[in-house]
Formats: sequence, C-alpha cells, structure tokens
Amino acid sequence: MNRKVLLYSFLSIGLLNSSNMYGQDNASTLLKASKEDANLLLNAYASPILKSIGAGLNSGWYQTAKPLGAGGFNLNFNIGVSLIPNADQQFDVNTLGLKELTLVKGQSSSLSPTALGDNKSGPQMELRAENPLAPGSDTSVLKFNMPAGAGINFGPLPLAQLSVGVGFGTEVGIRYIPEINTGEFKSGLFGFSVKHDFKQWIPGIKAAPFDLSAMFGYTSMSGEVAFTGSNSVQAPTDNNIYNPNPNKVYSDQHLEYSGSGWTSNLIISKKLGPFTPYLGIGYQSSTVEASVKGAYPVVINNDFADATNPNHPSFGKPAKIQELKDPFTVKGSLSGFRANAGFRLKFAVVTLHADYTLADYHLFNVGLGISMQSLVPPKM
Repeated sequence: MNRKVLLYSFLSIGLLNSSNMYGQDNASTLLKASKEDANLLLNAYASPILKSIGAGLNSGWYQTAKPLGAGGFNLNFNIGVSLIPNADQQFDVNTLGLKELTLVKGQSSSLSPTALGDNKSGPQMELRAENPLAPGSDTSVLKFNMPAGAGINFGPLPLAQLSVGVGFGTEVGIRYIPEINTGEFKSGLFGFSVKHDFKQWIPGIKAAPFDLSAMFGYTSMSGEVAFTGSNSVQAPTDNNIYNPNPNKVYSDQHLEYSGSGWTSNLIISKKLGPFTPYLGIGYQSSTVEASVKGAYPVVINNDFADATNPNHPSFGKPAKIQELKDPFTVKGSLSGFRANAGFRLKFAVVTLHADYTLADYHLFNVGLGISMQSLVPPKM
C-alpha cells in the first residue's frame, strides 16, 4: 500500500474529493470541523486499516511444526493480506455521537465508507452556527462530503524473517527492519519468535509420524510521516470564518504511529515428501496507534461577544479559527482466538508456502524462502 493511501487512511486525505467547502478542494476539511467530532470520525474511518496492520504483524511465523535442527536456518519473505469484514467497510455517522456536525438535510443514507471501504464519497456533513447579527437564525459555515475509501477490502503487509535452529527441538526467529528515514518518512520494525517440539516429552506419542510444536511470536513497529504540500492542513479562507492569524503557514504537522502484536499457537504438521500440510490453533492480540502531531487550524463557533462588537475584527462572522496542538489519536485493536491451515512445498533448499487464518480479520499469507533443516546433527 503506497504512502498516499496510508495518508488517506490516517488523516482522511480522501477528502481531496470533497469540493463543497466554499469552493475549495481541501484535503483537511474533516480536521477543521471540531476536535471532538473529527476524533470520532477519524477513528471510525481509519481504525480498520490499523486493525489490518495489527493482524498482519501476527502472520507468517511458521510453515511447519518441525523445528529446525541445530545450525539449520530458514529465511522467509511473506506477504500477509488481511481481509476486512463487511462490518468494518462502512460506518453509520448517526451512531457516533457527533456534537456539532450534522448530516445535510435530504441525504439518502447516513452510511459512509471506511478507509478500506468503497471508493465513493460518503454523505455530506455540515457545521452550522448562529448568525451573530440575527439571533435565532443560523447559517452553514462548513460543508464537506465524508471521504471515499481506497476501493479495496484487504490490507497487505510484507514481512521478512530469519529462523535458526538452536538444538533440543527448538528454533528462534527474528524480524528486523532497521530504521528507514527519508526526511518525510521514517519507519522500523522488530520481532522475535520461539518454537519448541514438545511432542518429544510426551510418552506414547514421541515416535508418532507427525510433528507437534508450540510457538510464541512478538512483533513491534513504529514510524513517522510528515505532512507537506497538499497533505498539510491549512486554514480555510471564507468570509464567514474569522482567522486571527491569516498569514500563518502550518509546517510542523506529522503523524506518529506505533504498533505491536503477539501470538501463541499449537502447530501440527506431516511431511509427505516435498509437501508439508500444517494446522495451527492459538490466540493473538495486537494494537496499532496513530497520533496526529503538530498545530492544526480548526473551525469553531465564534464568541458572540466578539462577533457582535463592531470594533472587533471578527464582527459579523459566525465561525472562527482555533489552533489545536497534537489534536487526534486513532487506534485499532484486535484480540481473540485464531486457527489456520496451510502447506509448504520444498524443492532442495527453496520453499513456497501459503496458509489461511480464521480470526476477527481473516488473513491469507503467501511466501518464498530458503531453508536448510540442519547443518549440525542435533544432540538430544
């Protein structure tokens, strides 16, 4: 998923398609509505993509129940594709408890796509404020369409890992991406796993013709994205909105994100020549959080004491700009039981694998690897 789609997801940049904001085609409309309402809308819109990333963090840890022998290694490249359930592809804005924003009258539906929902704009929203010069009447000071989704109902996450056999029926694995910093984008990832053959300790099945292991895996990630150019949030210009700092350019805006996930599983597999089918059952948990950092201009109702004072520069304006610092945090969490089934094909030292996981977010995982079962005969 490219950087722009991520920005769509985290900051509702899908509002680039919203043109009914006093003639502006402005990506930052949602952030300018109000802090409380924007926070509710951002969480409803972006949380599915954060959940899909969390589901991906727990994928691809194993392709067989048989641990590597001492000195053996397995280098794998995986792509985990989480499938977004229908319930997380759209949301009802009327159920969010919005305080100031309302649906524009005459809308046929209050349902709006999430970041991984349909590629079509949601219903039109507006912020209305009382006209300070005509008490009892109100006027619309902000209108926008809810953002479109990415038009896909899945979220891919590529991962690479190295596993090494340490003897005694045990292997350890590591995932590591050193911090990448391009100035506007920064990211890094780390994870580890342990897999152990516990069948060897159970009398009666030690010699059974299948492999049975337990494993634990943990992955964490963090990063930062700077909002520059058209992705930055600047104050709107409109005669109904008073801006106390009309020449200010907001340049410290960025997104900080972090996440972690862990999973514990029982795995059973059976080697049939080059073909190894495997089954796993276990539990997983993940949380991914994205925080909007920096200063942002937000549209709020004007203070009537100023708006009705002919000597105040906001005279007659029903709305004004308020600057907010570090205004929003979006979070996506998943936890629960998981079960998966898959297979591995091995040709000499080259492996191909695929599996499917049933969980809150179902997930399909495919990968390619290089594997040597053992370089040193294990001593048990």
